[in-house]
Amino acid sequence: MPSRMKLLSATALGVALALNAVPAAAAEPDVVRGLQWQFAALDLPSVHQRADGSGIVVAVLDSGVDATHPDLVGQVLAGPDAQATTDVDGRGTELAGLIAGRGHVVQIIGEPLAPASPTPSSSPSPTPSASAQAPGLAPSPATVPPADDRPAGVRGVAPGAKILPVAFAPAAGATGEPDRLADAIDYAVSRDVKIICIGRGVAPSSRLQASVDAAVARGVLIIAADSAKTGRPFTPWPVSYPGVLGAIAADRTGAVPVLPVSGQTTGITVPGVDLISTDVGGGYHIDEGGASAAAVLAGAAAVIWSAYPRSTAAQVVQRMRTTALDRGADGPDSRYGAGALNLNAALSLVLPEPSVTPSPALAPSLAPSPSPSASPRPVALADSGDWRRWLVVLPLLGFLAALGLWSHRTARRTSRP
Repeated sequence: MPSRMKLLSATALGVALALNAVPAAAAEPDVVRGLQWQFAALDLPSVHQRADGSGIVVAVLDSGVDATHPDLVGQVLAGPDAQATTDVDGRGTELAGLIAGRGHVVQIIGEPLAPASPTPSSSPSPTPSASAQAPGLAPSPATVPPADDRPAGVRGVAPGAKILPVAFAPAAGATGEPDRLADAIDYAVSRDVKIICIGRGVAPSSRLQASVDAAVARGVLIIAADSAKTGRPFTPWPVSYPGVLGAIAADRTGAVPVLPVSGQTTGITVPGVDLISTDVGGGYHIDEGGASAAAVLAGAAAVIWSAYPRSTAAQVVQRMRTTALDRGADGPDSRYGAGALNLNAALSLVLPEPSVTPSPALAPSLAPSPSPSASPRPVALADSGDWRRWLVVLPLLGFLAALGLWSHRTARRTSRP
């Protein structure tokens, strides 16, 4: 894969692979896990004590995902065709690892690995029922993640999430056609995913915009890259369409080396340069920027949504934008967007309770106001049974009667000769 840098160097790669078969007495940390600098930047160990993306499905629309990678075992759902789970480019597998990688168990010499089937699941894990969640915006107890039982390899931002792969660019190095991306979006929406992650830029088309608009209207959060690596051209669609959240790639220092191409100020800056992730054939590679940011931001959105499953896509984005750390010029700008993601703060932000369908058991203060069509029908005075109405009506009738009598007498006087 000449367009991308393969795992640091041959020496580092050898060390990383060797650590998968070391004696039990060895205590060296996993090399690959240690290279995931986004863990410290986003404070993921702390975040994962609160939520890990469980119950959320993220569609990765790219070149397919290698579902046999040890770090993705059990994480990849069945896509629309065989190409979805056989990556020819590596980009889709990279995005999947950054979003929902679970790592793997280190093999101990003399002991077999625990059996695990790489067969993709045929359906998404069910999203927790709203009735089972804590009231309001309190995180669901069901989202508390388990301990990290796979300490080696790539661990994603949302290791509890599942990946729905769709290959719209199945040729190695291909950018992809916009109408094929539109078809991929339509398919993902039909599978009821919460989040769509797109790491490539394509040419604009009316068909693509219509699919994006329809997905956004259905409440799906679309997250797309807003740049490529340094020196590579990038076409800013679908990220330029309204309703699409742009992912801005930052390096280890927090700087954004490549200006977002869309020129918008609504994106969010996340780690996205020199991130190590899963590659085809069970390997790893380091991506130099652009697409990786979309995966990291999609993983962050999945974490938030798993903590607040009754939230809308707009509320998930609001949490990230409101708590983002301002960078560069004061306020939103075209380089850093709304600012740098602060995932812990986004999880802690208190928002008004999301709108839900009222039930008969709702307290009166939560019940909707009756619509005009639901107003009670008028009741005749004689049938009302309410004596207080007569206190108003009787004096009025008396006044009208006196007025009529006075008018009659006045008319008689006037008519006399």
